[in-house]
Amino acid sequence: MKTGINKPLEYEQYYQKLGNDREPGYFENMKDVLVLSAVLGIINNRKMSFSKTGGDAIKEHIFQEDMNIFDIISIISTGDIKILLNENRDEKYKLIEEYAHGGINYLVENIFNGPITSIDNIIDFVLKFEPKKENKLFDFGDMISNLVTELEKE
Repeated sequence: MKTGINKPLEYEQYYQKLGNDREPGYFENMKDVLVLSAVLGIINNRKMSFSKTGGDAIKEHIFQEDMNIFDIISIISTGDIKILLNENRDEKYKLIEEYAHGGINYLVENIFNGPITSIDNIIDFVLKFEPKKENKLFDFGDMISNLVTELEKE
């Protein structure tokens, strides 16, 4: 049974570059790069398999705070909550690896202009996914009025 999440060999250099806590310091660690990549993969419907792994697998205990994200990705991908059962862990981790592969591919395509990128490129890229906010205050009275109107229709 798998106990970690693998990274594709062809993108290991990007995991190393982006997830280095020393300079340039884009992310604190490779785990954060992998989680972002998995999210980008599912959002953009990019799932890519790979056969050659790069570096060591990131151990599952490192993702303790991120397992809910992986669970959501797995359920969305399969449409089956049974993917969360311990007996399906290998399948779940393979899905995460494949979406992370698609996501790191997408990330690299969008932020690297040659071998060098900047923190500004990364920030601008991530901010593209920020939800749009309306500057409208919540009006409790309007909500009650709408609710009453809907109830009167029934």
